[in-house]
Amino acid sequence: MRIVVDTNIAFSAILNTKSKIAMILLQPKNTLNFYSTEQLASELEEHKEKIKSISKY
Repeated sequence: MRIVVDTNIAFSAILNTKSKIAMILLQPKNTLNFYSTEQLASELEEHKEKIKSISKY
């Protein structure tokens, strides 16, 4: 199945890894195919330090 992932959904999954959406997106043996725009990569890069501090990575 192909699923388009919105930037807000990706951020939500990263910041709350125990949520249902995170469980779906971050499963290593997932049979789903996720797609997004290049904007997601640039948003992640732009907010990398904030994500690291909030998520404790």
